[in-house]
Amino acid sequence: MTSRPRQGSSRTRIWDEPARRNMLMNLGFGLAVLAALLTLVVALAVGWYSDHLAPAIKVNGITLSMDDVARQARVNSFLIDFQTRQTRTLLSSGKMWATDADGRIQALTSQVSQVVSLSMNQLTDGSVMLDLAAKNGQTVTPADIAATEQKAATQSELRHVWQIVVAPTMTGAETAPTDAEKAAAKTKADIAFDALKGGGDWATVAKSFSTDTATAPQGGDVGFIDKNSSLDSAFVKALMAAPLNTPTGVIEGADGSYRIGRVTETIAPQTDPTFAKQAQDAGISQADLDWSFQYAAANAKLRDWVTAQAMASAPQRHVYRIYMQSSPSESDPAAVSVRHILYAPNHDAQKAAQLPASDPAWAAAKALADAAYARLQKDPSQFDAIARAESDDTQTKANGGKLGYVTPSSGLTKAFADAIFAKGLQPGQLLPPVKTEFGYHIIQIMHFPTDAAWASKLAAQATTLDVFKTLARDNSDDAQAAQGGDMGWIGQHTYQVSDQVASAIFAAPIGKVSSVLTVDGDGVYLFWVAEEQTKVPDGAEADTIKANAFSAWYTPQREKYTIWQDPALSGTATS
Repeated sequence: MTSRPRQGSSRTRIWDEPARRNMLMNLGFGLAVLAALLTLVVALAVGWYSDHLAPAIKVNGITLSMDDVARQARVNSFLIDFQTRQTRTLLSSGKMWATDADGRIQALTSQVSQVVSLSMNQLTDGSVMLDLAAKNGQTVTPADIAATEQKAATQSELRHVWQIVVAPTMTGAETAPTDAEKAAAKTKADIAFDALKGGGDWATVAKSFSTDTATAPQGGDVGFIDKNSSLDSAFVKALMAAPLNTPTGVIEGADGSYRIGRVTETIAPQTDPTFAKQAQDAGISQADLDWSFQYAAANAKLRDWVTAQAMASAPQRHVYRIYMQSSPSESDPAAVSVRHILYAPNHDAQKAAQLPASDPAWAAAKALADAAYARLQKDPSQFDAIARAESDDTQTKANGGKLGYVTPSSGLTKAFADAIFAKGLQPGQLLPPVKTEFGYHIIQIMHFPTDAAWASKLAAQATTLDVFKTLARDNSDDAQAAQGGDMGWIGQHTYQVSDQVASAIFAAPIGKVSSVLTVDGDGVYLFWVAEEQTKVPDGAEADTIKANAFSAWYTPQREKYTIWQDPALSGTATS
């Protein structure tokens, strides 16, 4: 057999040819570069989306983006700057009280660092309000938005104010004036007011009677203020309503001082005609302003609507109540509700422990306690009045000495605890003076748990309104206890009280005690309805409604919405 070798292939592999090899390498490099570019584009797109279009807020399916938050933040930054410049202008022109101007500029400055979270909350609540407005037939119109913008551009009415301040003169280490010190200050203020009514010169009277060292030397000249002044709120309210050159009368302040005011000049509200131009110069378009102010317009629209409903003529009831606030201590089987009157050496409970037992102040305190105990043995109904007038416990004096429920773990001083946790004590029992490191205590056992059971016993005793008022004075935990539980006039849909409490009030008989109402997490109630009238709310009732109606209506409405905020911006994820 003849052997023939295999004929070699005449074809060369593609990879072996330099030109083709270079082409493929270049193609692969190009594909790699393209892939890198695509990755970069995708990364940039994702980053841009995250920075601009990614959801920042969701409210029941309504989504607001990062761009929306940035848009609102730009508007807010402009408004903060506008208000700051406006305040500085008023200060430099002498048309704003320096204390008010400094306080406002400081508050505005603090808002700068919070502008993103402020914007988040405005957009969140604004979205809820726009939806609620639509559901309740309150359409936000371009005119509403324009009116809201004009309000932002308008400086409130300014009033040139003069004041006479009479502060109680406190002695020792008191943190609050005594009733006697307040009465002396009130008398002094009344004398000043009588001098003004008699034709006395304002500046002369102010220099003679005012205790305010900042304004008294200038005859009480405060300068210009507006409705948002940092002066005492009750005083500001009286000043904004006062006729020109007419004293306000004596106004008691939250700080215990008494004030008389006078307005000598007013400057009407003024709208800055350059507001929109200033916004434009700051990069804020009219469309941005309109978009932002729609949320504030929805707030105003809803607020007016809710308040108008609450202020409409409707059945009103004059109500008295007994309210016992819920306490976790009530569940302790050893708990007891007590009240006390303290007589401290030198009327200073904080320094009593520093005095030796031989100090005459201890004997004087004991003599006062013994005398009060003797009076109460004859007439226990005087406990509340004596506690409010004479007790040296500044924390409980204003509520008639009530301590509420206390238990062995409440941290009471041993002598006090031994007295109230003794066996066999009965509701209403009066204990002889007990000496502690604070002074001598006269203690009354009020009742044992539960509040609901005790309220039922009180209901059985409340046969007349006068009896009910006495029971409210001695048992109620609210500020109205001193007035026999008088709540004033209450409407069913005026948002003065919760819906549950309002329903109980309007289910109660007129001229008789109501059933016991227990509200979980709140407390136990008894009501006495003195009368019912159909009328428009007025006086203090109207003030309360105007101040509280919207928030009382809006809060439960908002809770029905599912709300999400980007936690990176707001610090919270859901509501």
